[in-house]
Amino acid sequence: MVSISIDIDNQVKEHFNQFVKNHGSVINDSDIKHAKEKIAEIRASDSDGYIIEQTSSLESMIAMISDKTWESDKENLKKINATIKYFVDDEDIIPDHIPGIGYLDDCIIIDNTMDEVSDELDEYKDFCRTRLVYAKGEKFTFDDWSKIKNQEAVSRVRNRRLRRSKKF
Repeated sequence: MVSISIDIDNQVKEHFNQFVKNHGSVINDSDIKHAKEKIAEIRASDSDGYIIEQTSSLESMIAMISDKTWESDKENLKKINATIKYFVDDEDIIPDHIPGIGYLDDCIIIDNTMDEVSDELDEYKDFCRTRLVYAKGEKFTFDDWSKIKNQEAVSRVRNRRLRRSKKF
């Protein structure tokens, strides 16, 4: 097996920014559906760890922006939408049908977007875990999560102070 190493430079980022400028970052339900189908197709046919990892990251981003109870940051939403648009577009740098490297450019774009939205995605994953624990089948909102998060922070501070006072 041949291994390839690529350094992502500003030229690649500029290409993506140009793509966004030309094609926009507005997506529709059809784009989401196509992206999900393409991810499933890649999982079924590709065993490259990097490609699988990046398509899983894209799947997480899709879940986040599709969740009506999550309030995505507007700039991150634009970046994610543009990434989805690039992923489903047939006119990207490397045609997807080329074996072994067809999805490489898509994955580079996904990876770049992940670098920029990872903090929000981590927050979203925390939101989902909290929703599983506290919602108990009922409606759970972004505000509910914020309140619980604040309560837990206050509780941690209180517990830390209590532990420190017992040491003396």
